Amino acid sequence: MRIHSHIFISVFLATVVPLVALALAASYYSENTYQREIKREIINSLNGATIEISHELQNTRNLVLGISRAVAVKSFIPVLKSIADDENHPSIRLLRRKINRYLEGFQTIIPGDFIIRVLDFRGDTLVKVSHNKTSQAQYESLQGINYVEHQVSTPNFVKILEKLPPDEVGFYPLPHHHLDNDNNVNRQLLDYVVPLYDNDNKERWLGSLVVTLSGEQLDHIVSNLTRLYKGKLFIAENNPDDAGRHGLLLYHEEDNLNIAQNRSALFTLQPPISSLLFNESIQNAEGVFRKNNSIYYYSEFYPYPNRLIGWVVTTQIDEQVLSAPFENIRLAIWLFAATALLFTLIMTGFAVRKISKPICSLAYQLKSFADGKYDQRANAEQSIAEIKALSSSFNYMADTLVHTQNERDKAQDMALQNNKLASIGQMAAGIGHEINNPLNNILSYSTLISRTVAKNAADLDTKALSNLQNDIDSLRNETLRASEIIKGILNFGRQMPPQLGTFSVKEWLEKSVSLVQQTAKSQHIKIKLNYQGEDTFEGDQAQLQQVIINLLINAIQASDKDSVININVNYDDEYLEVCIQDQGCGIKEEFLNNIYDPFFSTKAEGEGSGLGLSICLGIIESHHGNLLITNNAQNMKGATAILTLPVLKNKDKS
Repeated sequence: MRIHSHIFISVFLATVVPLVALALAASYYSENTYQREIKREIINSLNGATIEISHELQNTRNLVLGISRAVAVKSFIPVLKSIADDENHPSIRLLRRKINRYLEGFQTIIPGDFIIRVLDFRGDTLVKVSHNKTSQAQYESLQGINYVEHQVSTPNFVKILEKLPPDEVGFYPLPHHHLDNDNNVNRQLLDYVVPLYDNDNKERWLGSLVVTLSGEQLDHIVSNLTRLYKGKLFIAENNPDDAGRHGLLLYHEEDNLNIAQNRSALFTLQPPISSLLFNESIQNAEGVFRKNNSIYYYSEFYPYPNRLIGWVVTTQIDEQVLSAPFENIRLAIWLFAATALLFTLIMTGFAVRKISKPICSLAYQLKSFADGKYDQRANAEQSIAEIKALSSSFNYMADTLVHTQNERDKAQDMALQNNKLASIGQMAAGIGHEINNPLNNILSYSTLISRTVAKNAADLDTKALSNLQNDIDSLRNETLRASEIIKGILNFGRQMPPQLGTFSVKEWLEKSVSLVQQTAKSQHIKIKLNYQGEDTFEGDQAQLQQVIINLLINAIQASDKDSVININVNYDDEYLEVCIQDQGCGIKEEFLNNIYDPFFSTKAEGEGSGLGLSICLGIIESHHGNLLITNNAQNMKGATAILTLPVLKNKDKS
């Protein structure tokens, strides 16, 4: 790849890409924040509508309950009682005219279109007032009583009316709406029903007052609701117990359906919107979901007390309406990126001309110098400081190499003579070095064999190649192990007498712990130092630190994961005692007498030379101290190493 491409890619990735990515991220973040604000605003608007509708329905319930308690209605209860007793009340016509006039006047005062009925204990209509007009009792019955409407035969409906509690408004669809085939309409709202009981016997149900609302006031509330972001409003009934009304569209702005509208059939919300809407409303009373490039914001409330029927007020907004501003922003960002790309290409061309030409010239001079033309020198007069420094460095390198070559030629003759003397000196190496040399040769040859095998790997069988490589690795490992043993022997034989000096006991222990802390952490083992004193001790700090580290490493290797190694210190006028207690597997009883022997080890082959405790014991004895290693009590796991050093002897010695 040429420098032009490198510079262009570097500049583009360092400037344009981060800026575009940052701008896009900011736009998506802003859109997300904007969507949340929109959701809050729309949900608040829907909640306001539900509150207004609930207040209107509450006022209607109070109005219906007030009608049932009116004197005119109470005075009609004797008629209902006579019918229940299968008697003909003598004043039925007079009382019927009285309650009709009351209800007509009531409808004149109260705005809205509604129907008021008085039903007897069979559910048949004795009084009906609608649109400020009284319906005449023109339908005769076998009981000799004239009814306003045809008699109904709905035992289930009568049972429902009979079970309604007194002085409460119930909500049920009235079957009387379907009696007149010429005016067979379906109403969106349930009828308001108040049971009427005997004045003398409060437990005897005689009939019911039923009020049927058209919903004009509710339409007025919904129509005046502000349509945010060109949203289309609809209200659906969530009534899973009634399959005929479940999903009923009470109001649908797009289809011109109103609550007060008389319909020949019930219009329901079609799936999949109905399924999504009602499933979401089960989880949350208010929220939002997306479907078919539209966003649906909804809020559910319960218009009928004591009935599990919900109205879900929903506004449907085209997704494009909300995302259009941000799509324009992102389009502008991409246009900016394209412009920046073009500008970067142009600027890169100018920059490369200033850089690539002197670099190519310098590269040619380097190649010429390498070919033996030692008189090549670069032009150090450059406008770019870095290239000027590079040219000066090349000239300096060329001058230095020429000078060094001359000096090397002079020293070469002397080196030949020195090599002869060095060959003679190598014969004076000790026994340890004589053993190490063959070991080093074995390591070298194993490396050469490994390389040869790698070069000819294609000619060997995979299994044979694997076995051969394992043998070579075993040869190297055993050679390294032998070398480590020799080093240990030499170190053991070269033990030096302690170099006494005064040091802080706490700092000595803390430093020793810090040196093995990483090993302990890798094994998930915690080392706890229980010592807060500031005493000093006289001894060889380096040798004693070697002892502590060796004992701690042994404890770490013998401990299980998530265990603790405790270091307890006792220091008085006579002795310094350091106890290192682990929670590992302990030492077998048959090995306790051999642990200080040189080359004795309980570790796996290749993991230790067996000289560690021997060296530690030698150091402690040179300090006139004692090292004791024992297993913990039977109810405790692990072993304890007790290091005891005399204080007075060290002081006397000093």
